[in-house]
Amino acid sequence: MITGRITRVDGIKATATFYNRFQPYLIEKGKATSSPRINSYVKTGIGLDTVICQIVGEHEVEYDRLSGIAKSNQAEATGPFLVDLEVRGYISNGEFKGGLRCLPIVGATIETLEDEDLKLLYSSHASKPMRIGRSIFDESQTVFLDANKLMASHIGVFGNTGSGKSNTLARIIKNYISYLPEDTSKSKIIIFDLNNEYGDDAIVQRELKSIYHLTTRRQKELDKIPLDLKTLDVDSWGIILRATQRTQMPVVRRAYYNWRNKTIDDFINEIKRSIVNKRSEIFFTLRNYCPDFIKGIDNLSFHQKGQCFYHRDNANIVYINTIEDIREIEIDPKLDDIQEFFLWLSLEAARAAESGINFEFIQPLLPRARGIFHDLRKIISKSDGANLSAIFNDKPIAVIQLGDVNAASREMLTSLLSELILKEAIENKGSGKPSTITTLVIDEAHNLLGYDSEQSDSIHGNTLHVFETIIKEGRKFGVFLCLASQRPSDISATITAQIHNYFIHRLVNPNDIERIRRTVSFMGDGSLSMLSALGQGECIISGPSLYMPQYAYVDQLDEKSRPNSDDIQLFGDGGILE
Repeated sequence: MITGRITRVDGIKATATFYNRFQPYLIEKGKATSSPRINSYVKTGIGLDTVICQIVGEHEVEYDRLSGIAKSNQAEATGPFLVDLEVRGYISNGEFKGGLRCLPIVGATIETLEDEDLKLLYSSHASKPMRIGRSIFDESQTVFLDANKLMASHIGVFGNTGSGKSNTLARIIKNYISYLPEDTSKSKIIIFDLNNEYGDDAIVQRELKSIYHLTTRRQKELDKIPLDLKTLDVDSWGIILRATQRTQMPVVRRAYYNWRNKTIDDFINEIKRSIVNKRSEIFFTLRNYCPDFIKGIDNLSFHQKGQCFYHRDNANIVYINTIEDIREIEIDPKLDDIQEFFLWLSLEAARAAESGINFEFIQPLLPRARGIFHDLRKIISKSDGANLSAIFNDKPIAVIQLGDVNAASREMLTSLLSELILKEAIENKGSGKPSTITTLVIDEAHNLLGYDSEQSDSIHGNTLHVFETIIKEGRKFGVFLCLASQRPSDISATITAQIHNYFIHRLVNPNDIERIRRTVSFMGDGSLSMLSALGQGECIISGPSLYMPQYAYVDQLDEKSRPNSDDIQLFGDGGILE
């Protein structure tokens, strides 16, 4: 049905003049259809092709019917009205395609879409079409995504609390899992569960997930990540220890080398030589930070006047001049790898201070390392030879529950595992295509990936560096991020700008809306103005996984599969207060 004509074209934007106000519905071929309205689609012909445009605005032209002149002050406008359009794609050879190969021309007629057009518009020609929901503006139409172009990409799900973003995130993962073959070794998903929402049967049944409920806050330990710490390189230890690059990383590097290449007997000999050589800086550092690891060190003292060490043998003072004079120094035989590393770290920190480096720059490393290692032993188990595959345990999903882990350890573990996954992917890729696909999922991502210039030399800076590297380079190696957040403006702009597929739910904060404006290319003023009005479960989807942006109501998961993030009910059936 012809409704108007194109009167202006400006790039992908156009204006059409309509001469009759539409009724709520139109009768076409004996069938009632919705009349054109904001966000609905119309078409215009260009040669043998058909351009599909979306209505993004409309306004009335005040018109004097007697003079035929537009007027600005008329009480009741009865003349034409204008419709603002944006090009969304074109139909060619019976297939809808996104892109700008075809643009409208002035004078071309505008028509409403027929059923055949709608089928082409919403149908998917992908080999793996993934249903995500239904169109907000036409509930009879199902919205499909291309699973190949969705999961082999970086994904961002944004929306305020209660907008439905957690359901969307879970729906994406659940639908993707349903496509995986029985052999899931080539596709893995690791969920960093910051609020313990993805346990039990959330998303998929428990049997398809390896769930690790970690804690650093309880006396009783829960689960631990199986990982051989000896396989970590020195850069990974730098991330764990939040070491500053200029002063502390050299200490970490020397400690790492000694830990990997020397024995405990070597360490004992190092201590004894330092005592004999009157190297008090080393002695006092070890005595202050490692007394529970080094037996007998508390029995030694330093004679300031004589500038040498001594110990008491009954009532006698024995000055130490040779190694044979040292009798009681020994290392606790029950030390694990982490504790042994701390011994070497303390020794190298003392050596650095002795060499003239200001100990105030070095010293913070040791108490920090002591606390980190204490927590690390609660969440990582010593598993000789265990690599990242052991975490999944032959299952497609690993859920790392971090709700009971302190903030520092949470960031450390997330960035550490993510960096290891990227390194492994780089090593395994070779010269061809990636052999495996790994998706890193982070809900409430603003808690981990927020940008703060003052934190550039801390663990947070390391975390940002790891994930900014992944989002810039990971695609080549089969490592992808899937992020969900209620505050996109709090996330590093480097990360949000590199996302491929966006799922945008209700947003009301002006800073968040502005971030979307700057990072999502299709979001014009009309779409942005709708963000604050979207209902629960409604979102705007854009990216290479579909031909054009879609306004969709995402399919709701059943109660059993939902993440534990539903709104709290105070009153009524199941309410807390009744």
